Order: sequence, then C-alpha cells, then structure tokens
Amino acid sequence: MRKALGLAVGLAAFVLTLALAGTSAFASGPPVENQTDRFVNLTETSLDVHPCTGQPVSLTLTQTGHIHFVAFADGTVHITGTIRGTFSADLIPVDGTPDATGRFTSWFGGNGMLLEEGGAVGKGETSFTLNGRGVNADGSRFRFHQNAHTVFDSAGLPKLDFAKESCS
Repeated sequence: MRKALGLAVGLAAFVLTLALAGTSAFASGPPVENQTDRFVNLTETSLDVHPCTGQPVSLTLTQTGHIHFVAFADGTVHITGTIRGTFSADLIPVDGTPDATGRFTSWFGGNGMLLEEGGAVGKGETSFTLNGRGVNADGSRFRFHQNAHTVFDSAGLPKLDFAKESCS
C-alpha cells in the first residue's frame, strides 16, 4: 500500500495545517490561535501509487472535511482533522481512463512542539489513520488501511514510531 493515499490525504493535510502556525491540551494560558477550517469537494491531483499494488498512478482526490488547529504562547500546538472523499487512480503512463476508483476516510492529529515538516523540536506526538475501499478497472474490489503513531522526546527525536499498512 506504500505511501499512497496516506501521504496524499492525511500527511498533506497535516503539513498544510501545521504551516498555519505552530498544542498540548495541557498547555498553560489561553490559545493565541484557535481555528477550524472546513472544506467541501476540494480536488487535488498528484503522482502517487495504487494503494494495494504500489504501481505509479496519477491520483485525483475529491475531499470534504475539517481541520481544527490550536496554537499556544509556549509554542505547542494541537491539531486534529477528519477527511473523507473519493479517489480516482490512472496508471502511469496516464491514458485518461481511471484504473481504480473508490472512497476513503482519514483522521489525523498531533500535540506538542511540532514542525510543519512533520517532525518535532520538543515533546510531541502525532497519529494518523486511513481506511478506504475501491474497485479496479477489471471489477476486482480492494480495501486498504494505514495507521501510524509517533511520540517525540524532549529533544524532538522519535522515541516511539510505528506505521502499519494492510490491503485485501
């Protein structure tokens, strides 16, 4: 399943939102930024891989969801989001005819001294899940699941990091 929809959906949205500012639910003081963004039928196309075969594809996503972001004066952030949508994958070389289509739901979140690149400069943690199902052009059906969790120590180094993928 590789990086497929995981990067395209969860991590892309995660990085995008972290770019807005820099949470721990237990940080002292009121938030300096508290924002919720909602979007409907946001479409993006990128190069990626088929979620089960790993073949290179042009992946088009149409996404609806929300992202909640809170930043505190001490530099910690809290982010959470849920995205659902549809995908269309056209094997490369692209011929304009989808080789797979389907639906997905993704949830992601993080707390602490996080960087917009996805790492951390201090204590923090991030989590991500992606579930989807699709149909290939030959009529065969597939389901996929990805989840990941990282805990960063006070130096911003991963002390626990795992990712799991499955496809059937």
